[in-house]
Amino acid sequence: MKFETFKVLSDEEIVQIHEASIDILENAGVLIYSKKVLDLLDAKGAVVDYGKKLAKFPRKLVESCFKSVPKTFDLYDRNGNKAMTIGDGIPKCASGHNAIFIIDAETNERRNSTVKDVENFALISDKLEDIDIVGVPVMPQDVTPEASLIYAVKALYENTTKPIFFSTESSAVNAAVIKIMKAVAGKEDISDCPSAISQLSPTSPLFWEEGAVDALVEVSMEGVPLNLLPEPIAGVSAPYSVAGLLTMHNAEVLSGVVISQLVRPGTPVIYGSSWTTYDMKYTNAIIGSPETSILRVAGCQMARYYNMPSHTTAPNSDANAHDEQNAWEKTISNMCAICAENDVVMNSGMFATGLTISLEQLIIDDEINGIIRRLHRGIEVNEKTIGAEVIKRVGPRGNFIIEDHTFEFLRSGEFREVKVSNTKTYDNWIRAGAPTVVENASKKVKEILKEGNDKKLDDKVIEKMNDIIKEFEKGLGK
Repeated sequence: MKFETFKVLSDEEIVQIHEASIDILENAGVLIYSKKVLDLLDAKGAVVDYGKKLAKFPRKLVESCFKSVPKTFDLYDRNGNKAMTIGDGIPKCASGHNAIFIIDAETNERRNSTVKDVENFALISDKLEDIDIVGVPVMPQDVTPEASLIYAVKALYENTTKPIFFSTESSAVNAAVIKIMKAVAGKEDISDCPSAISQLSPTSPLFWEEGAVDALVEVSMEGVPLNLLPEPIAGVSAPYSVAGLLTMHNAEVLSGVVISQLVRPGTPVIYGSSWTTYDMKYTNAIIGSPETSILRVAGCQMARYYNMPSHTTAPNSDANAHDEQNAWEKTISNMCAICAENDVVMNSGMFATGLTISLEQLIIDDEINGIIRRLHRGIEVNEKTIGAEVIKRVGPRGNFIIEDHTFEFLRSGEFREVKVSNTKTYDNWIRAGAPTVVENASKKVKEILKEGNDKKLDDKVIEKMNDIIKEFEKGLGK
């Protein structure tokens, strides 16, 4: 059997958090800086104070809305083929997401990111077995700032056929990316073949900026899968307690669920979570703490309570280098994320509290993903795997090397073959040049980049994407 699904909340505690969230939405409400959305809520039964821009959500409205969220949905690749089902209980690993800096593979120094970095990241992600979805790794700094995400999404589509993941706080940027999705699909209605997930976030505590909530409406209207991702910070924009942080987060997710389902009942929505605690000593947010990993489990449990697919961030680390801290924080966070059975686990390739990526880290995180997926799979026990017959046939002091049973399981995935980890003895490792894991990852990066992009996008589609970017920049007066 596989690992028992990780749990940290009892059924009673889940209900407590749900009830507290309903109380907050009914009696404190949520600020919403969009008249269009306030009008929608007012018409559908919310209590709206237009002067304060405040909406209060009655229990019946909230509970009816989360019941219309589909438990699963299909995600498609660039070519329109079904790539996976989100919500089927099998965690999907995603690379990304939205950093600023990159550790240069040649100089080993941190620098501002470029569109070329996004292209390389996408190309490598496309080749990795334990990366299923490709997120925007960095916001490139060598293009028009307001159009940075659009350039990045274009770079992803040009260099991978895997589904992609993007996020923005701008309704205009979000609309441009949806146009790109349509250009790639070659059709206007992409609700039946979405190749991307759009992530949108309320601002803690308890309010929606106009750009983000208007984008939420547009995403829902188009039937594009939506990841709702509040990011409250303990002691800053949420209570300084783990349960309080979870409750604030849960209430904010539910506010987005209500809006999405009022716009288009059945809109695919993921219960997103990117846990952040706060270091009061150094006054900065942290994402690799033990508490954030506990919450990766708790968030997934809350999503299951609402019968929604779940998302979290991992493998995460606050380390600023490829060091031991990086390794243990990433492994612990990813173990909790995958063994809780979050449906989308995002942030492969990222470290330094989400500010930095490296291509080597992407390779290393792919290894971590694969190892933890193998742990999660557990042991398959049946007559064939037990192998009693071959054990009896070989008998005492025998040898299993040339047995058919051995060859049958040799390349079956029963034992995961590592790609950059060291499995050599000390003497053989020295003879190989004593490479570190990072050096092995760097070698793998160079090999993949040398192979180049063998999945080029049609020139006509690229031209359409360029036109979309030009149209967007023209609207900025560029």
